[in-house]
Amino acid sequence: MTRRAKLVVNKMKKDTMYFRKDPEAPQASKQKCPNNTSTFNQPTNYGRVAQPAKLTLAQKFEFVLTLINRFLIGFITVYLCWMSLRLDLEDITWHALFCTLGFLCLMSEGLIAYYNGNIWTQVCPRPEKARLHWVLQIFGSVIGLAGVVIKIFLEDVHFQTRHGIVGLATTIILLISLLSGLISLYAAELKSRLQPRFNKTLHNIIGLTTFTLAMLSMYYSFDTDLFNVYSIDTASFNDFRLLMKIIIIVIYVLSVYGPLWCLFYSRI
Repeated sequence: MTRRAKLVVNKMKKDTMYFRKDPEAPQASKQKCPNNTSTFNQPTNYGRVAQPAKLTLAQKFEFVLTLINRFLIGFITVYLCWMSLRLDLEDITWHALFCTLGFLCLMSEGLIAYYNGNIWTQVCPRPEKARLHWVLQIFGSVIGLAGVVIKIFLEDVHFQTRHGIVGLATTIILLISLLSGLISLYAAELKSRLQPRFNKTLHNIIGLTTFTLAMLSMYYSFDTDLFNVYSIDTASFNDFRLLMKIIIIVIYVLSVYGPLWCLFYSRI
């Protein structure tokens, strides 16, 4: 054996003893990947550090979709809030303001909190994503319901338009969804009386129904007199109204494909 080969063998043996037998050797910290069971910065037998796994094409595509979805949510939210708050105090359309913030902004963010492409929750473990989900859903529901109550107290005639009828259905199903979410939160404690998988599946179905009705109500809101009066000039109103409706549809599709995947493939 040559002198160079002996040096290589000795070095490999030294590294192996250092990691396996020396109790005082500093170990590299382990950091679990939130979406995988592998670990990062884990030392190998020869003192090398494992490199983080590269993002797949599907993960990159999901990241782009989530980014587009958040941009569209922000556009609708900012515009409708600006449309409401630019008026005098007595003319501010609090119903549109609160329902937009609650049902569109916060509830959509609560749905996409589980997505791997969500940059805000990408490094969070699943329990933290679940906590963020129900916090956003509770705040969104309370703010949205406040907007509905304001509308009821300000007007004498209610639920005559498609927007109003769908809004009433959204309010009723939303209350049921909050109850099912509370039961789903304590699924482990209630497993003796109700199977956790059935419990979460039921909550998934009711939650999707609530969000679908909320987005449908938002879709019909662009046909109301409120939007006709306080939106931009009527010269380009029809095109702009069509654009807002298309954006609502895109937001809905990009927000529910994850829960639908969980529902169809039972990955809850």
